[in-house]
Amino acid sequence: MNPDRLAAYYDLSSSHGPLHAQAVADTGRCYLTGLPLPPYQSFPSASFRTAVAEETKGRKTVVRDPRDHPASDRSAAWQRLCSELDAWQRLSADQQLKVATVLGHLGFWAVLARLPLPERASTQEAVRLAHRRYVARRMVFGGGPEVTDQLRGLLRVQAEDESLPAPMRLGAAVNLVVDHARSADSPAALAHWQSVAERLVERTPRGAYSDILLSAYWRGVSFVPFHRGAHDRVREMLDRSEHLARAALRAAGPGRRLLAQENHRLVLMTRARAAQARGRRSETEHYLRACVRVDPQDPVSHVYLADFLVLTGRRDDARASYRSAAALGPPHTAYALSQATNCRRDQVTSVPASP
Repeated sequence: MNPDRLAAYYDLSSSHGPLHAQAVADTGRCYLTGLPLPPYQSFPSASFRTAVAEETKGRKTVVRDPRDHPASDRSAAWQRLCSELDAWQRLSADQQLKVATVLGHLGFWAVLARLPLPERASTQEAVRLAHRRYVARRMVFGGGPEVTDQLRGLLRVQAEDESLPAPMRLGAAVNLVVDHARSADSPAALAHWQSVAERLVERTPRGAYSDILLSAYWRGVSFVPFHRGAHDRVREMLDRSEHLARAALRAAGPGRRLLAQENHRLVLMTRARAAQARGRRSETEHYLRACVRVDPQDPVSHVYLADFLVLTGRRDDARASYRSAAALGPPHTAYALSQATNCRRDQVTSVPASP
């Protein structure tokens, strides 16, 4: 096992490992040097840090707050995070937003959920900070009606405020589309926010949105036909998303390369799930293997591929993929080892929705 591939989650600076760990390190570099934080889309689950600690057999402890790290073990970026958490009430709204974003990328959702908010969310940064905090509250406490209503209310503010930049408004509208599509609680609200997102794309001058943002837009709105079972429409939308993702990769300079790679991997995984829902086995395998190629150090990609191979009866191939996942290390080592053993014994357990 190689737990050091996740070192960025403990120092905010180690730039190796899977794409999501590299993104954490890049976020830490920008945070330390005062640069704008890159808009990475991947965030760890609420259980991520605990799972990593449990699977490294004492090499990592469960760090529940950045300040739990001894001062002697802190990198420069980590020390800055601790210092600014201690000085939270004296920070500007912009700096508070950066701290909150870093906490989310590190998986410190409980810390973020407890941070006090400004009395009035009267600035763009304050509104975004409040949104980050309610996302954290949902991650930690679940999506109850009160938290969901507060989160959607903040997204509505961002989507409807014509003084905000168009990319921010589009991101908020797409988040509302995805949230309503997943919950299926209000077809009218879903249709409204889908229409808002479409208008923002159609009526905004060409060039206002990056290829990455437009790729994320098409991936997000594809949730609507997906949940309605309109798989042909899903495929059309994801075709556009992947085309834009590949265009972003071709055009990306050094400072945007990792953002483009991360987005491309998310598109591929979405395509795999959509193809599987449609019953297209060869297409599903194609996209799952593509995920492994673009992010070979992420055990999740290997686990998803192995789970699919189990479903198609290819236990020898599945066992090899599970062993690859286990060799990479946490946070899915125990699951991968167990499934690899079960493949050999022809006693495969039920495949979890999210390993």
